[in-house]
Amino acid sequence: MLTSTLTKHVEKHVLHLEKTEGGYGPGSWVDTDFIPVPKECERLLALMALETPGFTKDYRLLQSVTFEGDDLPNIPGPIKAQAFTSVLHAMAGIIGHEILAIKGLSTDQKTTINTDMGGLFPANPALVTVDGVNGPAVLQLPTVPHLRPPPGLGKDADYDHFLLGNALKLRSQAIYPTATKDTWFQLHGSTDPYAALQAMNIDADMDAHMSKDAAYDFIKAHTLKYQARELELIFIEQNVPSSIVYSPKGWNDTIMGKSLAKHPLVNYKKCKEGAPVPPAAFPEKLDKRPLAGIKVVELARIIALPATGIVLSSMGAEVVRVQCRDLPDFSPAQLCLTQGKKTTHLDLDNELDKAALRALIEDADVILQGYRSGAMDRRGFGLDYALEVANKRGKGICYLDENCYGPDGVYHERRGWQQVADAASGCEYVMGLALGYPEGQGILPSLPISDMSTGVLGAVTTMSMLRDRARFGGSYHGAVSLTAYNCATLTKDFGLYQPEIVQKIQDKYQFKKITSDIHVIELYYDIAQAWKENSNLIADEKYYTHFGDSVYGKDLRILRPLIEYTDAETTPRWTSPPVPFCYHADVTW
Repeated sequence: MLTSTLTKHVEKHVLHLEKTEGGYGPGSWVDTDFIPVPKECERLLALMALETPGFTKDYRLLQSVTFEGDDLPNIPGPIKAQAFTSVLHAMAGIIGHEILAIKGLSTDQKTTINTDMGGLFPANPALVTVDGVNGPAVLQLPTVPHLRPPPGLGKDADYDHFLLGNALKLRSQAIYPTATKDTWFQLHGSTDPYAALQAMNIDADMDAHMSKDAAYDFIKAHTLKYQARELELIFIEQNVPSSIVYSPKGWNDTIMGKSLAKHPLVNYKKCKEGAPVPPAAFPEKLDKRPLAGIKVVELARIIALPATGIVLSSMGAEVVRVQCRDLPDFSPAQLCLTQGKKTTHLDLDNELDKAALRALIEDADVILQGYRSGAMDRRGFGLDYALEVANKRGKGICYLDENCYGPDGVYHERRGWQQVADAASGCEYVMGLALGYPEGQGILPSLPISDMSTGVLGAVTTMSMLRDRARFGGSYHGAVSLTAYNCATLTKDFGLYQPEIVQKIQDKYQFKKITSDIHVIELYYDIAQAWKENSNLIADEKYYTHFGDSVYGKDLRILRPLIEYTDAETTPRWTSPPVPFCYHADVTW
């Protein structure tokens, strides 16, 4: 039950906030009044407390959170991503205090969140500075290695060049019109632009000197030959990630949208047990951070679950990122998504490497699994295997699945990326109308927002499971998805910023025009450049932490943890710098 104080607060500030329907397309809800970002965070935190099973209903604990920052959002568009990302960090901070209390450590229960950093957080890869070098130039430093190429490309091939090395490959990740009136389509070349382009009979290597604009027009000429649902079927048959650009209502009316809507955003449950598994105490460590001594195996690539891992590592967890060096990934992320972790190579086609992974899982408290639904089950490392390990040792385990579409439904095994979730959920549709484009034209929400913020949602879910494991015993299974995060930001209770606020944001930061052709990597560097030229956001040292003598240089600067506690011993921090993928050999606990 809610405390009466929280009930009154919710009734006054959450449920009765006026909205108008349809301002940014069918199913969108636009605020009638503007609430400054820190105050909006307080409102959204109360809303999340109301709607999240298992989360605190103690009004005093919610009131112990301080949100501080500018009134005006710093991310372009109407979606309250900055505020929501700040709120998710606050939720993790609150659960951290609950865990400290379980461990017998007394705190003042205060959490401080800088909401300006909530906007910077999704732009993490663009904010790295190495020995004074920042922006795209960081990727050209000799200390920043690219992944080695997969078999067949040759040992000297540049894998990142393989992925994005010419304009056609780059524009295989863009939003295109179709033959269906007012209906656009998110194409995504994933880590294999060849497959996406070949599905439309385009040779990715046909013209290495084609300009970006020419490449976009060339691909557009092909998408315009197809109805939107024809393209959808083609890419489903070819197992290529993609999506129609739905309006919020359009997505909510689909079978998959209805399936996803049945689940709470923070979605976890206690697993059925063969025999009762007792509560698992948190380890006793000299390190006083909430998760000190908690062992986490991170089976993930790209961004979302690695972002979960850095929040957990800032809370003190020992995180081992397991990855096969022959699988593609993107170099920019390794400079801001591996701090506080060990990273190691294990090939799950190799029996010795599979045995090494089993050894890690035998002593793990948490498994983060970010591959397509069913992939780890087929490899023998799914939830059932983890529960067998937990029951055998008599200590519960927490297993988190992350994917694009959700834990069940007709699309839950379908491949997907951040941009695909942006298109499916209605975020691209809303962005298009808010930025003055015609009905149906999709525009990216400017940054890897759903990736990074779903990562924080994953940390909230994981910490909730660990807390409940200590209180009630047993093992727990959680699920987060990119599309679920996006859909939450489009609900009536959340609301969207009105057009005049969208314009004020643009007037202040002077962001470059966002168009349907632009790649997210190009876009987040453009956003960071606008912040640098028109504000103090990039320069202000209070937002950053520095590592000396890292693999990358003598002074590596990255965004610091958003969560701050009063006590220096318990406050989140990273104790080791980022490292390249597959950096450590023979990792053990």
